[in-house]
Parts: sequence; C-alpha cells; structure tokens
Amino acid sequence: MNIQHRLLTIAASFLSYSAVADSGFHEWQGEALPGVQLQTVAYKAWLPERTTPLRGTLVLIPGRHGDGRGLASDAGWQEVGSAVGFAVIGCQFTNGEPYLYQGDPQGEVARAINSAVSKLAVLSKHPELEKAPLAFWGTSAGSNVAGRYSDFFPERVAAFASSKGTSGPGPQLSRAKEGIPMFFAVGLKDKPEWVAGSRTNIETGLKKNAPWAVAYHKNEGHEVGKSLGVAQTFLKAAIELRLSPAKGSTAPVSVFKTAPRPMGGSASTTATALRLTKADPRTGWSGNAEGQTIAPLESFKGSKASGTWLPDETTAKAWLEYLRN
Repeated sequence: MNIQHRLLTIAASFLSYSAVADSGFHEWQGEALPGVQLQTVAYKAWLPERTTPLRGTLVLIPGRHGDGRGLASDAGWQEVGSAVGFAVIGCQFTNGEPYLYQGDPQGEVARAINSAVSKLAVLSKHPELEKAPLAFWGTSAGSNVAGRYSDFFPERVAAFASSKGTSGPGPQLSRAKEGIPMFFAVGLKDKPEWVAGSRTNIETGLKKNAPWAVAYHKNEGHEVGKSLGVAQTFLKAAIELRLSPAKGSTAPVSVFKTAPRPMGGSASTTATALRLTKADPRTGWSGNAEGQTIAPLESFKGSKASGTWLPDETTAKAWLEYLRN
C-alpha cells in the first residue's frame, strides 16, 4: 500500500468514526421568551446508544447568560447519561435581561424546557422522552432556573444537583418539591448573602425531612470548583433510586408502555406518565462534615442534625472526597 492510499484510508476511517461519534447529537434554536426578556434560547442534545427506550432527560443549565450547549459534549455528563439511560441537553439562555429568567415568575422558562424535551423526542425519534422524567444540574443562575422548574413541575423531576447556586432550592417549597432528591454544593467563600440565602432555604427543607444532601466547602467560592464529581455521582444514585420499584413491590418500574400498531404492524413505543418512587431519607448513608466521616444511616453515630443524607455508599465517598479536597 503506497503512502497516498494509506492516507486516504486513514482519512476515510476518521470520517466514518466522526459520523458515528456525531450521530447522537442534535442542535436547534428555541423561540425567544419575551415574558422574561430573553432573545436567544438554544439547545444541544446528546443521546446514548441503547437498544431499549431511553428513561429520561438530563438538563444542564449554566450560569447567568451562559451558553451551556457544549456540556452535551462533555464526557463526564455523557457517562452519567449512559449510566442511567438518559438523554443529555445543554441549554443556552442569553441575550436579554439577566435576572428575570432566573425567577421565571410565570413558568415561561420551565415550559420552554418542556418544549425542548418534546422537540428532542421528535428529532431523535425517541417518543418515549415526551413524558419521561427529567433530572437537572445547574450552577449559579442555572441552579435558580432548575429550582424554579421544580416549583412548576415537581412531579416530573427525578433529581436535582446544584453547584454554587445563590438560593439553594429557592424560597418556594411545596410538599411535592420537598420530595425531590437534591444535592447542594455551597462554597463558603461565596458572597455572604448567597451563602446565607442558600443555607436558610436548604435548612427549611431539611427540617421537613426532605431527601437533600449538602456540602459546604470552606475553600471554594462561586466557581463550580471540584463539585462536579460528587454532583454527577449523586445524580446517578438518585435517578436510579427514583426509577427503582417501591419498597415491597416486585414489579419493575415501567416508564413506558408498548402499543401494537393496527393491522398487525410493528410495535411502537408511546410515552406514559411515570410515578417516580419516593426517596426515603431514613435509608441510605449519612455524612458528618465536621468529623469528615461517613456511615450507613443505621450505624451513624451522632445527632441527625449533625449529618447530611446521602443516597448510597458511592455518593457518600464522593461527598467526603470533595470536602477533603
């Protein structure tokens, strides 16, 4: 084989690989959101290769007026999506009023997110995503958007992880929202008013026995820092927890139903609403930040108030590693 032929072969292989690597991506522009004065709304999605239906969508929202579409290409987030069978959407909310969309007073941003998932269901030919659960990660303003979504559509949210949000879960706490497993990474070097606001809202939920985990990092501020590892680990565990059969049930959780086409046609997957399994904060693991210890809840020593709930051992170890770093 001569050099020219070899180069052509390598180039052809590279192009073939690129086509396969890019086949799971979809990118599109959403409509402007005049109610919250946002001009640019756009999304990029990635879907894992599966022979079974996808189980939901992971929505990633960056900080104020950030373009988070590149997050869909991030290997770490793709690993989370592959592990739990979720599509991944990176969001862009830019070009407009910088604060109104975070509060989303009428749920305009929340409905836009639902529309984006519906659009992805069509683009990807995965109709099961239409009514499947969502999970969220957000930082700063993105955390506020995700928290607000959880006010409007709490029954659809499987889990939520926040890296350096400014108000924790947000000040509105409904009973349904308090049942969502949430993780909050708070940097104690962040703005004091943001730390105080987050702490107040988080502790309000914890007093009501919400399945929430918190990590107050003494050496981090408002940057994402090293919180992604524990946030991603938490999401994987919490999503599996919500999609597992309820305790005492032997039936698997069914996210979708399959309906045969008329006249003996091939079966089609159609979306059906899912009742997520309730997360029980009385089971799992607990971590003590001051003593930097972790243990199963049944063997945890110390007052309940001194520990934070963690869904499993893997998350507990990631939580402890994050705090020690």
